[in-house]
Formats: sequence, C-alpha cells, structure tokens
Amino acid sequence: MKKIYILFVAALCLAACTSTLKSAVKNGAIAPSFNDTLLTSDYLWVRGFGAANPKHQTDSQRRIMSREAAIAHAYQRASEVLFGANLESNIQVVDAISDTSTIRSSSEGIIRQMELVSTEYMDDGGCAVIMRLSREQLKKAGIDPEATK
Repeated sequence: MKKIYILFVAALCLAACTSTLKSAVKNGAIAPSFNDTLLTSDYLWVRGFGAANPKHQTDSQRRIMSREAAIAHAYQRASEVLFGANLESNIQVVDAISDTSTIRSSSEGIIRQMELVSTEYMDDGGCAVIMRLSREQLKKAGIDPEATK
C-alpha cells in the first residue's frame, strides 16, 4: 500500500510539473529551444531574460541587475499577451554590439500581482526567470487572455 501511495504522489507531482514552462537554461547557457509564454487552465506563465552588464565589477552586481532586467522582460511579455504590444526602442549598435540600450519598466494593475516562480543564472551572469499570474486573478480583473489572441 505504501508503494502505491508513493507512486500516486510521484505521478501527481509529474502531472503538476508538465503544465509549466520548462527550464530555458542548459549547460550554463540559453537552451536551443524553449517556450516564452504558456497559458494553462490555471495560470499565464511567462519567461523573461536579462543580460549581465560586463562593465559591472562584481558577480553580485551582474546577477542582481540581470535578474531585474529578466523580471522587467517577463512583465513586458505578460503585458504583450494580455494587452497587445506597442514597442518603441532606441538602441545604438557599434561593431555589432549593443552600445547603448535603455529599458524603462513600469508595471501596474494586474501585472504587479505576478509571482516569481524560478530564477536561473547562466555562466555569463545572465538570468532567466519564470513568472506566473493566476487565471482567477485575471478573471477578477475582467481580463480574458483568450480574447486577446
């Protein structure tokens, strides 16, 4: 009976894990393929990426700032899924490297209620996060993500 219970719990955990975004980090770098967004019956799942600034002096600085950039990116993706995208950017490229790039992040309303589920760092200090927002919260806010597709 104990073995059946353990198998049942393992199967339940596996079933629960299959409806989330999988890791986008493989061998310390961005995996060759992954999903950025996933809409399940319970949650809107989004992934965000942030790159480390090589000018920062310490690993802590690079990791903290890449995490913040990844969270801002996840907020942006969630906003795009829920409300559509309106993009304006200013980037200067010098020798095929982004020299000056500014991200301004402002989120309010339902997006601020997103939950950070996982944080993964890459070998170069970059970061990938997975965040989610419950469909129940979306329903309370009068938002139907299916209608925005």
